[in-house]
Amino acid sequence: MKKNQVKRNSLTQLLLSVLIVVLVSFVSSRVFFRLDLTTDKRYSINESTKTALRDLKDIIYVKVYLSGDLPPTFEELRRSVFETLEEFRAYAGANIQYEFINPSESEDEKVRNDIARQLVRKGLVPRTIRVKDKDGYKTKYLFPGAIISYREEEIPLNFLDTKASNARTRVEILVNDAQGRLEYNFLNKIRTITQIIPPEIAFIHGHGELERMENISLARELSDMYGVRVIDPAEYVFALRDSMRLKYKAIIISKPRSRFSEKDKFILDQYIMHGGRVLWLVDYTQVSMDSLSHSSNTQAIPIQRDLNLNDILFNYGVRINTGIIQDLNSAPIPINTAAIGTEPQFSPVPWVYFPLIAPRPIHPITTNIGRVKLEFANPLDTVGENPLVTKKVLLTTSQYSKVVSSPAIIDLNIINEDPNPDYYRAGPQKVAVLLEGNFQSAFKNRLVDDITQNETFDFKDQSKKTKMIVVSDGDISKNPVITRNGDQQPLPLGSDKWFDQIYFSGNLEFLLNAVNYLTDDFELVTLRGRKFQLRLLDKPQLLENKGFWRVVNIGLPILIMLIVAIIVGMVRKYRYVKKK
Repeated sequence: MKKNQVKRNSLTQLLLSVLIVVLVSFVSSRVFFRLDLTTDKRYSINESTKTALRDLKDIIYVKVYLSGDLPPTFEELRRSVFETLEEFRAYAGANIQYEFINPSESEDEKVRNDIARQLVRKGLVPRTIRVKDKDGYKTKYLFPGAIISYREEEIPLNFLDTKASNARTRVEILVNDAQGRLEYNFLNKIRTITQIIPPEIAFIHGHGELERMENISLARELSDMYGVRVIDPAEYVFALRDSMRLKYKAIIISKPRSRFSEKDKFILDQYIMHGGRVLWLVDYTQVSMDSLSHSSNTQAIPIQRDLNLNDILFNYGVRINTGIIQDLNSAPIPINTAAIGTEPQFSPVPWVYFPLIAPRPIHPITTNIGRVKLEFANPLDTVGENPLVTKKVLLTTSQYSKVVSSPAIIDLNIINEDPNPDYYRAGPQKVAVLLEGNFQSAFKNRLVDDITQNETFDFKDQSKKTKMIVVSDGDISKNPVITRNGDQQPLPLGSDKWFDQIYFSGNLEFLLNAVNYLTDDFELVTLRGRKFQLRLLDKPQLLENKGFWRVVNIGLPILIMLIVAIIVGMVRKYRYVKKK
């Protein structure tokens, strides 16, 4: 080949290469796309999150307090937070700004302590770790969280789930869970801080429902997303709606214990008929666990007639029965196992009257949530044949269940018996159901024309398309309350007042998902259900074979490069020698 021809070919290849690079750069600057090849889609964000980020009206400023010399696990969390915020910036542009701050950067201990106190006052929860340096081990405080600012408002975000953590929980597990919830937590906080008027929900009171202190854990979690109110209908027709709109996007009826009047039922019915959503947490049996601390038995008394709700629930498609469920898969209660005359020592013992539900991923509400603890739950059935209403069972007990008729004697001595599985063959019992569609009014054909035809009342005998969830246990939303120094203090929902290491995360997760689903916040339900697979290194194997892996990681790339170089050299030599 002539020298000029070779030169022209080389120049052509160079120009073509430059043209391709320019073209790719131009297309990539105009067309935005990302590929996530991980099996659990660790680096993908939800479409609703992208929409929320694009719709931001002003700058969200995030101060992340994860910087400096971090342990490897928290360095991984810092990297995940950075990647999440970078992903957010890809859709929000300049409306997402952030910085990483090391709260322990100052050499002055007083300054560090002042900064730590300020962060605690703002709502960040510190975590104590022990790190090794040249002088031995020392205690170090980390603040795995962020302060999110929007205009004049600030809101804290703690990355680790402080409710579920205890001394026995591996930090790798907490960090992995935190990584899985980063998008949800950031989106939830952004929604909260940017909403001018958040939608409102209400807890119904006036019928012996759970006291404020017993529901405060759930109420606080919901208050991050909604305006939360406590309402007593008090037989006022427009307590939940007026002639123009519904006052509350959803209402929660949590373990009522006294009678609903016909007027209050009418108020609830017409709220539903106008499109209102209801979370019913109702059981039909009354049992006092406090009685068992003084006696070996107590009574279970049916209160179905006392509540006066059976007809209205039956009309919508659900019947709660008065039997009590026993389940071999159950949560524990504290039993004194110390010898007589010695200091009491309490141990957790399974209590068949406290079913422990393992939710199945049959619906977004129950996907990837923890175990749900119930107390003296009743079985429920779906009834009626309204073709406009669909019914979906959300929670069931285990197959090793049975139902005890009430009234009944609840005997504490049952814990001393060896349970015979042959007695627990009733199969899974339904305890939560979702109803969606157009409901018939429970007061259809029951009222005089003066009411049904009165424009002020705006009576409807069939609902708009709406939904409700019925759970046959009111204690599902009840958080423990302890007394310290004469003051009542609530514990997080799902925790145990006797044993710190016991925590049932599913109660809160299920209820938050239920309310989010009822209020059409589907993206929060989806994001809360995301879980990342934890892939931990086998440390003993790593230490045993670290020499081999060092050789592989360092030597193998060099060997591959040498082989490629030799092959390329041989090909070039063969090509040009042959042409000569």
